[in-house]
Formats: sequence, C-alpha cells, structure tokens
Amino acid sequence: MPDKVLGLDIQKEKVNAVIIKAGFRNPQVITHASISMQVPDEEDQDAWLLTLEELKKTIPISGTIPVVAFPAETVSFRNIVVPFKDPKKIRQVLPFELEPLMIHPLDQGVIDFHVIEKGDPTRLIACIADMQNMLLFWEQVKQLDFEPEFVPVESVCTVLCLLEDTNLPDQFVFIDCQKTKSIIIFVDKRNIAFIRRIQYSESSDTAKILMRSIYHTRVYYLENLDDLYHPDLLVITGERLDETILEQLSDDMEMTVQETDLINRMSIKIDKESLENWQPRVMDNALAMALIQNKGNTCFNLRQGTFAIKRRWQEYKNEIVNTVLWCIVLALAFCSSMFIDNKILERKNQSLTNAVKQIFEQALPGVPISDPVKQMKEKIEVLKSSFMVPGNNQSNLPVIDTMNLISKIIPQNIDVRFTKFVAEGTNIHITGETDAFNSVDIIKNKLESAQQIKSVAVTSSTKQRRGNNIKFKLKVIFSEDQ
Repeated sequence: MPDKVLGLDIQKEKVNAVIIKAGFRNPQVITHASISMQVPDEEDQDAWLLTLEELKKTIPISGTIPVVAFPAETVSFRNIVVPFKDPKKIRQVLPFELEPLMIHPLDQGVIDFHVIEKGDPTRLIACIADMQNMLLFWEQVKQLDFEPEFVPVESVCTVLCLLEDTNLPDQFVFIDCQKTKSIIIFVDKRNIAFIRRIQYSESSDTAKILMRSIYHTRVYYLENLDDLYHPDLLVITGERLDETILEQLSDDMEMTVQETDLINRMSIKIDKESLENWQPRVMDNALAMALIQNKGNTCFNLRQGTFAIKRRWQEYKNEIVNTVLWCIVLALAFCSSMFIDNKILERKNQSLTNAVKQIFEQALPGVPISDPVKQMKEKIEVLKSSFMVPGNNQSNLPVIDTMNLISKIIPQNIDVRFTKFVAEGTNIHITGETDAFNSVDIIKNKLESAQQIKSVAVTSSTKQRRGNNIKFKLKVIFSEDQ
C-alpha cells in the first residue's frame, strides 16, 4: 500500500503543507494547504499551536510520514576539503576542520555535511545550525504528534528534485526567493556545489539584490573553488517571486530564467480541483520535501547529535539491558539450584548405596557385590523355594502355610497329635494319634470340607497295643491351583 508523505514548509508568516501518495509509479498530490500564522487573541496563547490546529482542520495530517525542513536563515554553510572519503572519518574530523571558520563554539551547533566530490581528498559542504534555534524548532515539531525521520535544510530538497530533470544542464543556479531572505545554490556537474543565504528588508529591490548577490557569489566561487563554472540557466521559485522580478532578471542577466514548477517539470499527478488552487512559487518547497522522502535522498540531515534518531533498540536500551541482566541472574539461580539439588541427590544416593551394601554384607557375608538388589532378589527367591512343598508338581502354598491350614480346620475339642508330615507336590501324607476312631473320621470329613483340599483318604487306622490311642495315616491331596 502506498505511503502518504507530508511535506511541511514552515515560514515566519505561513505554513505550507503538501500530502502526496508515494508509490512505485509517479507520485500523486492528494491535498495541500497554505495556512497563515494565526494571531493569538490572548497573551498566553501560542501562535504556532493555533496555526497547527487550523492546519489539522484543513488537511488530514495524521497517519502521514512527515518531512519538516529547518529554516536556512540560521544555518551556516562552508565549503571545505578533507583528506578522507570514509563518511565516519569525515564526521569525526569535521568539527576540527570547522572550528577556525566559525564565530560561535561548535558545541552550540548541529553539524552535517554533503559530499560534492568523493576521493582523496574529498570536497564537501558542511552546514552548522544554531543549537538554540534548533531546540525551538524541535519544540514546534514535537507538537505535530509525529516525529520526522530526517530534517533537511529548506530549499535544498527543491534542488535535489530539479536534479531528477534530465532536461536541465549540468550547471545552473537555483534561487529560493522568500519575503525577507533568499537561498542561492550553485549546481555543478549535477551536484550541489555551493550554498549561500542572503537577507534583506521587505521593502528592498529584490531583483537588484539577487543579481548583485549572484554576481559576487560567482566571482568568489570562480576564484576559490572552480574557475570552470559558467552556468547559463537560472531556476527560481519562492513566495516573493512575481512577474516584475522575473522580467528584471531575464532582461539584466545573461542567463535564461525558468521557474521550478515541479508539478509540470516532474509530471506529478494532481486532480483538477487541487490544480486550480495550486501556487508553484508557494508550494514547490513543501512538495519537494515530500518527494525527497519517497526517493530516499536527504542531502543534509540535521537529526544529528542530541536530535539523532533513536532506533527501537536504543530507545529501549536500558530496559533490554535490565531484562538481559535479570535473565542472567535467573539462569544462574536456576543452575545453582540444579547444582545444589544434584549434589544433595548424589549424597542421598551414596548414603542409600552404603546402607544397601551394609545390609547385603550382613545378609550375605563373603558374597562379592555386583548388583546388590538383583542378588538379594535371587537369594530371596531361593529362600522362598526352600519353604515350598517339594515334588515334581510343586504347590504354590508354602509348607508352613499348609500345616497352619490343616491345624485351623481340625476342631479344637479333638485330641490329636501329628507325628509325621510328609509333603510332595500336592500330596500330603500325615501320620498321627487320636483318642478314637470317630475322631479320625471327623478329621477326615473336616479336611475334605476345605476349599483348598481336593480329597482326603484314610490309608490306615489301628489301635495301639499300649493304651487306648488310635494311630492313623491320612493322604491329603490339595488342588493344583492352590
């Protein structure tokens, strides 16, 4: 989706604004306005805020990409030569190169540069904006509720747009003629080569001042910078420009005079209604700012030093650093906790290992330890099997449990004593003595009634020679699933 770009040209008496739709094809002017500075009704009112409110009512500036130019009357320009072509090195040495040329200390200004010819050495134009004026200007900009990505110097954007016109020669002079000031820019080899600002009173003869200034500037340029500069074209714009000035300049100068008229020169799309109210001399500078944003060509950018763009990571630098530090602290705490827990578990494991080893040595003295748990399980299985009923058909019921079951089944009022107990698989042979034959039958019947016992047979029952006791033998067969 194309971006909407706002070019804002702030003058002492007017604010000129142009909004364009920027895309891959030719840009289109959406709307424009020229608002006179509002006169406050009360002493505590701000003229700029009143003007801004009027501007917002006239055109929809919210949601646009802004470009706001810094006024040139408080900017100093110097042509210098440095022995570097690396922009970083140039920016480092630039303050030292400019210090002998400036009246005010360099820390009271904002510095940027435009390269004329890159090489060893590099020719460039340095610009220095007054810090106090920049602060006042930035306070105005902040009240727009948006922040421009770069702040060019007024009139320079218009020249950059003119350089896109292939019909213009490689050398020409540009003038931005305002009510009390003018900006003269020399273009050489299709590049901005020299910038001069002049000021005058509103009642002065502007045409004569411009012709005299161009002459003196050209003489200086030929003697000090380039003696091959011979332009034959003057391109001019500005609110003060009128037909009288155009005629005087055309008649008295050897150069051809043209107006900028960017709409026609650059084939900018604009609807008929907007075109009817379009004043090229007033709106061209604002239009040029919006166009330069779309082309990505900035030339001078006064967003330097204190006013430099804060990228997202710089804007939240402290928060990011604090977050990283807290993450490191938490990671260290987590690692420390894991290390301590691991040490505690190692100690518990060692303590349990020693306890198992001690129990193993007590239970199985002299047995080498390889896998104590497995060895103990195997030993327990061996011990358990020793208590099971022997035989080919081994019972799942231990011997002691078998004897306990038989004892519980026999009634307590029967006098009986077992003298022999032979177990083999599911067959149990019992020999014993009782007081009567009837008791033998009772014992047999009680055992047969047990769920675990499959059958009971009395293999013998005889009266002893001495005494009245009856000696008997029983064959008890347990169920296989028991």
